[in-house]
Amino acid sequence: MKVKVKIAIIGMLVVLAAFLCAFAVVDSLNAVDEGAAVSCMTDNKVETCYVLRDYEGYVAIYVENEPSRPMTVTDIQVSTLRELDKTLLETGLKLYSRERLMMMLEDLGS
Repeated sequence: MKVKVKIAIIGMLVVLAAFLCAFAVVDSLNAVDEGAAVSCMTDNKVETCYVLRDYEGYVAIYVENEPSRPMTVTDIQVSTLRELDKTLLETGLKLYSRERLMMMLEDLGS
């Protein structure tokens, strides 16, 4: 009986952790309006915001106030990504720092 209880508790913890991770990801992602200027405030200083979007089938990096022209187009093909990532790229994935940008590109490229 103790083993079944332990397995049930571990299962519940895994589900809770997955839910919290999914909630954190959805909460931190903000869709970007194509016509809107993007600016970020962190610790009372303005930093550059990056927006990842689909550009001709590839993941492209856009920078604030330039929603129509990508700063860089990566070699990551959108067709190879998970459906969730494709959906996020359709609306725009806002990243608040260069470090987060690099982490996301590494994740998408793997």
